[in-house]
Amino acid sequence: MAGKKHVRLSPDVVPSKYEVHIRPDLEAFVFEGDETIYLTFKKPLRTITLHSKDLEIESVEVITPSGNAFAGKISYDEKAETATFTFKKEIPKGTAKLRLVFRGILNDRMHGFYRSSYEHDGKTRHLATTQFESTDARRALPCFDEPAIKAVFEVSLTVPSASTAISNTIPVDIKEHDGGYRTVRFAPTPPMSSYLLAFIVGDFEWVEKRSADGVLVRVFTTPGKKHQARFALDCAAKTISFFNKYFAIPYPLPVVDLIAIPDFSAGAMENWGAITYRESALLVDPEHSSAMNKQWVALVIAHELAHQWFGNLVTMEWWTHLWLNEGFASYIEYLAVDHIFPSWDMWTQFLQADVRPALRADALKHTHPIEIEVHHPSEIAAVFDAVSYSKGASIIRMLAEYLGKKDFRDGLRFYLKKHSYGNTETVDLWRAFEKVSGKPVAKMMAGWTGAGGYPVLSVSESASGLTIKQSRFFSSPLSAKTSREKTLWHVPVSFVAKGRAPKQVLMRTKSIRVRRKSGTWIKLNRDETSFHRTAYSPALRDILADAAKKKELKTRDRLGLIRDVFALSERGTVSAADALLFASNYAKETEYVVWAELSSSIAGMHSLLAHEPFLQSFERRALDIFSVVGRSVHWNDAPKNHVQALLKVLILANLGKYGDEKTVARAEKTFKAAKGNPDKIPADLRGLVYAAVARSGGKKEYAALMDMYKKAHLQEEKNRLGSALTNFKQKKLLEKTLRFAISKDVRPQDCTRMIAGVAVNPHGNDLAWKFIRENWKFFLERYAGSRELSHLIDPMAVSTSVARAHELARFFKKNPAPGTERTLAQVVEQIRANALWLKRNRKELASFLDNS
Repeated sequence: MAGKKHVRLSPDVVPSKYEVHIRPDLEAFVFEGDETIYLTFKKPLRTITLHSKDLEIESVEVITPSGNAFAGKISYDEKAETATFTFKKEIPKGTAKLRLVFRGILNDRMHGFYRSSYEHDGKTRHLATTQFESTDARRALPCFDEPAIKAVFEVSLTVPSASTAISNTIPVDIKEHDGGYRTVRFAPTPPMSSYLLAFIVGDFEWVEKRSADGVLVRVFTTPGKKHQARFALDCAAKTISFFNKYFAIPYPLPVVDLIAIPDFSAGAMENWGAITYRESALLVDPEHSSAMNKQWVALVIAHELAHQWFGNLVTMEWWTHLWLNEGFASYIEYLAVDHIFPSWDMWTQFLQADVRPALRADALKHTHPIEIEVHHPSEIAAVFDAVSYSKGASIIRMLAEYLGKKDFRDGLRFYLKKHSYGNTETVDLWRAFEKVSGKPVAKMMAGWTGAGGYPVLSVSESASGLTIKQSRFFSSPLSAKTSREKTLWHVPVSFVAKGRAPKQVLMRTKSIRVRRKSGTWIKLNRDETSFHRTAYSPALRDILADAAKKKELKTRDRLGLIRDVFALSERGTVSAADALLFASNYAKETEYVVWAELSSSIAGMHSLLAHEPFLQSFERRALDIFSVVGRSVHWNDAPKNHVQALLKVLILANLGKYGDEKTVARAEKTFKAAKGNPDKIPADLRGLVYAAVARSGGKKEYAALMDMYKKAHLQEEKNRLGSALTNFKQKKLLEKTLRFAISKDVRPQDCTRMIAGVAVNPHGNDLAWKFIRENWKFFLERYAGSRELSHLIDPMAVSTSVARAHELARFFKKNPAPGTERTLAQVVEQIRANALWLKRNRKELASFLDNS
């Protein structure tokens, strides 16, 4: 791998076991540590290099059969994030031990070994926790911090006697010390990568139970919150049993712990046996959590538990293959949740929640292949995105449908058994599927993982049938003009036609022909199982519009059809007016997921028209689209089921967003009657009530929402209120929100989300960009090396100003932020595409809206 030498350690020194002892100080926010690493030297050496960052290494001693020796020199390479130990004499080939003593800081940056704070009994308390993925184990102990270098970890933690100590395995020995401390020694882990190591220390409550097959499951919370852990406990126990059976490999540890952390940069982290979560991704309050958040919690739990096999038991060789971990877990989480909650219709929701963002992200010229060479840690952070997660999940689903459920499952079982406790590359997974199915999977999937982008299948009609041609889809015609794309995708193309049995072929050429009975509709990509868009000729599209209107098409096909029409409008194949006209065929739609897709598509167009004089005409058109289903949704009616609860919230939120007077008035009345007490508003309705009140409100409503935010204890509630604070129209209030976002009252994990909310608000975009520029040094220091910096840049993509694109490019040329380069290029590309869309559609759209 080019550039590999800059970050990969020498293969001449290999660890087999670490004995790690850590002593955190939660008052001084420091820690001390010592470790013994069992090594094999493949040849005589005078130097040993380990990964180390932000650590002070006090002493290094090597122990060999011939004697002991201390390192005469310890040197650090900050750029490579390594420490090198030089000895006077060569260390002989063979086995040895390396003993190190070191110290570090319990930082407040949510990576490495860090501190997190929370309030309890009116006092601020702290806990210590770890977040090592992808390359931050080196911030907690000198180590071989690469996924392919697996070893056993034996962890001991010296902690206050009243504290709970958690690591990857169960405690096997506890020794009490004078002065109120004790040392907890944990059982050895299986051989594993350093990024999966975990240790957590603090005051915790927990609930526990055993899964049906005997695995002990525990959910830990900070004091006073364990009543919010019951849903997660039940969900995790059922999920672990499902995976035990599905993978046909028993969970290899005696316990799986799920720990809610108040300050957490990601959603969750799959540390083997000790999974850490952001509170809102684990805790469900029976009285105050929404149906959508409950669903989110179930998915995140399933995602992290899937990693216990796919990622932990079998691990990618290097971060180039990150998608093997994340794409798979993002797919299989739906399999588990659909098994546990079959009425939730999770696989249809997958189309909106994962396929949609994957198609959008991968439609840009500045996307990246699923498999992308990465070297330095800043590059690694950049690939934790929608391509690795959602596109990865989407192409795995496509492959699973193509192979069939049995061959797909059996292929996974073969792969996991063959490579248990080892490391793999993508081709190893394809070989497993080929062995089981007998199909040329590697050849079929090469284009999907090795190249960026995906195809659009253009369908035209002739006397003898249909002609289907594939080409790369770009959301921007500017990007298409400059592309020299030559990828030939092997596309599983499925068909469903009126009165005919479904068919499927594997398209391995640029063009194919298909017979069709003239005058009847035919829909490609049945159930939307393949990862492509479809562009029909106007005549074929009109026939499908009628089929969608009459619901002759199934739910997933209706969803895919409207999704692609709006995407084709963005790239210029279909006019914006025609896309809106097509959407009117869905007025009598009843399915939540289809409305979710419509909502997203219409919102995207609404954002681009934010500063146009005909914006209100567009909003009236949007209300017309939502009005029929809106008449069947009532504030006081209890939804019949989970999906109906989601539909109710979605429709009321859209009616409020586009200015339906009755909906806005009801939201204002509900908020006023609550008098600052959110308990008086149904949990499902709080978010849309707060948003509607903010959009129509002023200083008084702002003060009320701000007060509620500061008093809220449930993180989910803070998220709702924080979002509402970004929805006001008054610039002074939005400026206040921006300042509030970096105050002590907002956790760093929530800061960028709040700023992004202001950025996508048409009244706040300029304010947010100015605020980001003025505080860039602060953000760079706080979030260096994490995806949060990209989360600040990404919302700027809503702009339609080419001048803004130039400003962004100039600013970040002078103020570079490693790891954000691709995000910046994507944002600039999207802004230019937005400007072109507006120029192309403005006149016709204004006329259409005025006359409709």
